[in-house]
Amino acid sequence: MIKLPFLFGLLLIGLESLEQTQSPTFYNPSNKYYSATDFNFIDTLERWNYDLYLSYRGKEKDSIKPIGKIIFFRTNALSDKLSRKVYGREWTPVISFDIYNISDSAICSEISRWTRIYSSCVPPDVGGDLLTIGKYIFLNRMVCLACKKYDTNVDYCRPIINYIFSKIDVNRISTISDLVDQLPIKKSTQNWK
Repeated sequence: MIKLPFLFGLLLIGLESLEQTQSPTFYNPSNKYYSATDFNFIDTLERWNYDLYLSYRGKEKDSIKPIGKIIFFRTNALSDKLSRKVYGREWTPVISFDIYNISDSAICSEISRWTRIYSSCVPPDVGGDLLTIGKYIFLNRMVCLACKKYDTNVDYCRPIINYIFSKIDVNRISTISDLVDQLPIKKSTQNWK
């Protein structure tokens, strides 16, 4: 017997996925995880690249397997006092997403929820982002992100990724290749390290 709270949860997930299919963006004014992100601040597009790994299958113990992974990163490091002090180098914003088929949306929503629950970070450093684009789900599984410049508290990742994904025409996506071909940034010539 299926319990009522489970059915209600699936309905909410379906509505969220439908909404995101129409507009594949992070921004949602009611979402507390984006309260510290200024979506009007968009970094220079030419300073971002991506790497795509279609052979990536996630963790062995996972009940669902991604069909790939995409990593977005800034090509030029930024000066940041904390990074220099702690790591001895400048800071590079980076965010990654495991890519799943839309049929895995219920499980991806649960992974996103638990990622956020377990995070000891505060916005905008909390991961667990979930975006539906066409028939694909992009899930950030990082508990804490490397997106905020500590000198200024500016989230460098989400606004630019939000902008990049907003340029995708979901009606022209049949494959992952169709999707990445529409990205207004270049594929990296070197793998992200």
